[in-house]
Amino acid sequence: MKAIIYQILFCTLVTTYSWSHPGIGIVKNTKGDIFYTDTERVWKISADGKNKKVVIPNVHTHQLYIDANDNLYGEHLWYEGEATNEWGHFIWKYDINGKFSKIRPHTKGFLQNYSFVGDAFGNRYWLIKSKKGSDWMRLSASQQIEWLATIPTHDVRWQFCQKNGTFYYVDDNDLYKIVNKKRVLVAKDLDGITGEDPNRKPNNNIFGIWDDSHANMYVAVISQQSVKKITPQGVVSVIYHSTKEWMPTGGIFDNENSLWVLEANLKNQVRVIKVN
Repeated sequence: MKAIIYQILFCTLVTTYSWSHPGIGIVKNTKGDIFYTDTERVWKISADGKNKKVVIPNVHTHQLYIDANDNLYGEHLWYEGEATNEWGHFIWKYDINGKFSKIRPHTKGFLQNYSFVGDAFGNRYWLIKSKKGSDWMRLSASQQIEWLATIPTHDVRWQFCQKNGTFYYVDDNDLYKIVNKKRVLVAKDLDGITGEDPNRKPNNNIFGIWDDSHANMYVAVISQQSVKKITPQGVVSVIYHSTKEWMPTGGIFDNENSLWVLEANLKNQVRVIKVN
């Protein structure tokens, strides 16, 4: 299997490494260009894989979203420091003409009432913790916030929405989808750690979620250094293994149906591999 590797380093090699929470953001536009985040900047790789450049410097974002008009969206999150012990953020847009703008201004705290998980109609979706589990919310294309349903959950992680509006989410180490405003189990114990033990602590082993044109789902399992495929019938298989110290955190299929895998390691390095 041939792989083309694009690697960037954004920390100095030292004896002891401080693990930084990696991003899952990797998206494509209609031309097939790939955009991804290393949580320090956003990169663009041409569809033919021959050119790579930074298009948005100095932004700390874990997720990316691209709309039907090829406008790219992300966040910039920062820590004010121990003096205030506060966080801040803004939301940015990088339009099809290469113009960068802030669509939500500098705001204290973490991002709320907004999502980078959207469908083909301009709606965004997310789950927010509530007394009975999680409230399923939607930001409509007209920027109206709507409550859709309350879903029983335990420990919600990353989320994904197909173009048709089918919403998927990771709850601890299980993958669910919402159908008719009710949760449906897609695949259980994807990291190989069963959830029956009540004393077992939730983990963060399942990262990016994505799909293909045949309704198969894919998840990045960092603890197993693998990408797993889940068919519509619920059959789970491993379709990719990261090498050595690398771990997959996200992925996408390009216009030619080649798989691009976003990876990170404990040295806070990030790379993208195109698997033919």
